[in-house]
Amino acid sequence: MRIAMCATEAVPFAKTGGMADVAGALPGALKKSGQECMVLMPFYTTIFEKSYDFKRVEKGLNVPMNDTEEEFYDLLETKSHGVTFYFIKNDKFFDRNYLYGSPKGDYKDNPKRFGFFCKAVLSALEQLQLRPDVIHLNDYHTALAAVFLDQIRQEGRPEKEFFKHTSTVFTIHNLAYQGVFDRHVLSALGLGARYFSMEGLEYYGRVNFMKGGILFSDKITTVSPTYAREILTPAFGEGLDGVLRTRACDLEGIINGIDYQSWNPENDPALYAGYSRDHLDKKRFCKVNLLENYFGPGKADCPLIGVVSRLSEQKGIELIYEAAEQIMDLGFLMIILGSGDDNYQKLLQCLQETYKGRLRVNIGYSDTLARLIYAGSDMFLMPSKYEPCGLGQLISLRYGTVPVVRDTGGLSDTIIDVGRQKDISCGANGFKFKEYKSSHMLKALQKALSFYKQSASWKQIIQNGMACDFSWKNSAQLYKKLYASLRK
Repeated sequence: MRIAMCATEAVPFAKTGGMADVAGALPGALKKSGQECMVLMPFYTTIFEKSYDFKRVEKGLNVPMNDTEEEFYDLLETKSHGVTFYFIKNDKFFDRNYLYGSPKGDYKDNPKRFGFFCKAVLSALEQLQLRPDVIHLNDYHTALAAVFLDQIRQEGRPEKEFFKHTSTVFTIHNLAYQGVFDRHVLSALGLGARYFSMEGLEYYGRVNFMKGGILFSDKITTVSPTYAREILTPAFGEGLDGVLRTRACDLEGIINGIDYQSWNPENDPALYAGYSRDHLDKKRFCKVNLLENYFGPGKADCPLIGVVSRLSEQKGIELIYEAAEQIMDLGFLMIILGSGDDNYQKLLQCLQETYKGRLRVNIGYSDTLARLIYAGSDMFLMPSKYEPCGLGQLISLRYGTVPVVRDTGGLSDTIIDVGRQKDISCGANGFKFKEYKSSHMLKALQKALSFYKQSASWKQIIQNGMACDFSWKNSAQLYKKLYASLRK
């Protein structure tokens, strides 16, 4: 089957979150499974900085925005790991320093930017005569492609025949970000009044792009089975649980994967020493190296907690702040890497001052430091309020660092809790807590610490985690099956 992956970010070209990892890695895994897969994304200013050989395929193609306005784009292409990437180049919309907005807030013309992008994707596929079996959309920025496809069919436009056998899959990476805008954007994008209804994009008097993707796509996926169930409830549905329940039979959760070639402790060049599941002795070298660089010598026997996270309410940073004193009292060291909400950044920096020599906070992001933390820590903490999938726990398992996580979303699906000693022989690979409370998080850390002190048991937990396979191979097979079910 021919799959057209539509995303507004993809590794290695542009990234702000986990969607970029999916759009960058899943197509390659699909190709290995026998599918023909391509990626379409905007051509941002930052991509100019990448050392790739871009070829201009088409120039000056037009996209009617409404009855009186049109926009133009150039179409570029390159390859990454054997997958063809097509780029929609329109400097008016994408020649900017950031993908979605500046530190001051989202770009005000985002609905028009991404509405244009969705129209341009359909235009580009037709221009290239790449008739897709499935267009795979990702998050609200691409959701309107399904709506425009419906419009083409309902109005009997010339493109109808070209897309006659095309289905759509819409993946929700994070339901909290929905793309809610003023209703006038519909006319600006050439969508008639019929789309402003309860059965369309109307949402409390405004327009909701995410809702459009949910209602007009043939199938809907989320990035873990548990999150797929959670978003059908008011507690996790972010106001769209009712809409999602109407499509529950078309909703499926498929866990994300990680690139096992990129994330491999045996040959990761960032690490002080390489190691594997069967040769764990050198993992300790990674811990000692990390401690000496960030905490000073003489602390190798202290249990070390690592955190690599966006600093936001979703990620449970407040629980870490609330329990910091008790965590330090238990004898832990902690190293945190991340950026995000200014309030959380300041709170963590204050904690660093309070617990000098025991807590290190690194504001920003460094791929090298992230890898050092994944490899050098004993435990990896993810106390998320909600977590659609989570990649951090998958990487930490790969690197033999034991996850301590809240029992939600993808964390529930990937971490098998060590409740009792006998669970270890059954493949338990981490520690979970249910209630979103710092006291419950602390109990999970205490339990982890008790097993950490039992070296044989701790080694087996590490090896259980490293034996897990969360590569893209398994997820690609599930997507392949989903695509096949849509064959027209």
